[in-house]
Amino acid sequence: MKRNIILLALIALVFSGCRKEADYHPYIGETDKLAYDSYSSQFEFLWKCISTGYVFWDVDETDWDAVYEEYMPKFNALDAKHEAGQDVTLAELKTLYEGAMGGMRDHHMNIAVKNLFPSPNDDASYFSVRPGMMEVEKRDYYIESLGNAQYDLMVFLNNEIDEQYELAAHESITVYVDEVGNDVTYHYCLFNLADGRKIPYLWQSMACLTPVMHTLGTSDPASAAANIIDHWLTAIKDTPREQLAGIILDNRCNTGGYQDDLDYLIGSFLNEKTEILQTRYKEGPGRLEHSVWTPYYIDPLSKYHRDITAENIPYVVICDIFSISMGEIEPSTIKAVLPTSYVIGERTFGATGPLQPSNYIDLNYGGPFGDFKTMKHYIYTSTFEAQIGGKVLEGIGFTPDQIVLRKNNNGDFKAQLNAAIEYIKNK
Repeated sequence: MKRNIILLALIALVFSGCRKEADYHPYIGETDKLAYDSYSSQFEFLWKCISTGYVFWDVDETDWDAVYEEYMPKFNALDAKHEAGQDVTLAELKTLYEGAMGGMRDHHMNIAVKNLFPSPNDDASYFSVRPGMMEVEKRDYYIESLGNAQYDLMVFLNNEIDEQYELAAHESITVYVDEVGNDVTYHYCLFNLADGRKIPYLWQSMACLTPVMHTLGTSDPASAAANIIDHWLTAIKDTPREQLAGIILDNRCNTGGYQDDLDYLIGSFLNEKTEILQTRYKEGPGRLEHSVWTPYYIDPLSKYHRDITAENIPYVVICDIFSISMGEIEPSTIKAVLPTSYVIGERTFGATGPLQPSNYIDLNYGGPFGDFKTMKHYIYTSTFEAQIGGKVLEGIGFTPDQIVLRKNNNGDFKAQLNAAIEYIKNK
């Protein structure tokens, strides 16, 4: 979520010179200078860093002090076990951290910790605790892992959508995007309705329009994907009103990415500069020492502009339990800003806090910290707290206008897409 974060980073830098250092805990940006040599001191170190640098203490209901009181004796017991010459396994260490930190509200959070004194019986040297996944797996509409769900969705788009729907166009591609260091897959379809009207449809495995569209018209391999995105946006822009039934953006299994993508997904349909969401960060060591809320605006994008509100064109977004980060910020902001939008699917993952790399932590009191190369931990946690329409969705997710669960259709993806098409037809 680059543009907003860069702005906040500059603000933080301006005021960092006059900030008073915490007197009860080291400034989180200097945690790489500290060390620990026991299971109890390792836990205390991480507990203090999270106490200082976690951005969601205003909404997280975890009693963090009670966690310390309950679990410190248990980590002391591990120290005693090690000192007695007995192995401490990754499994028992992970169990303690799951109990202590598995209920955190931050659904981006990943607590990765190495065993200080590895057991010869363990195949790995570290474990990972993901509070968000622990919560999501308890939901009654959870079916399978993200990897399986995304694979199944791509199989459906590759092999079944052409057989089951009348399409005027279907283009798909998987490209490696240097800026994100990942393969990203895109599917563009132009649905033909029986009455002759059309619905431009786009799915992407990540919120990765911005870096890809920068390659449009170049020799970069990603430009082939940029062409597909351009075809979707151009179809929306140029299809005559009597032929354009509506728009579908499919965000299922979208694992997140770039906030600037909203320029294309919302800015293309705006007539004036518009506030999309607000963010704030930790500006001091106290748990509730936040900055003021800073609005994030986007401007109209002239290249693909169309006033879908004035023309009353339905804009349907499909999301699911694995719409993560920008994958869920997109449907929630589209719904908040564009009056003709409608969201169908499942309540999303709940990881809405923007992030920056570990080195950003030197500018404020929040965000990821640690390094496996020089330390025994790496804690991945949000740098900022976000609110959309005055609501913090972290740990909760965005609830669609119309709930359609894959679980009710034997796990396939057709029911949600059918619901989107039917909504547009009836609208």
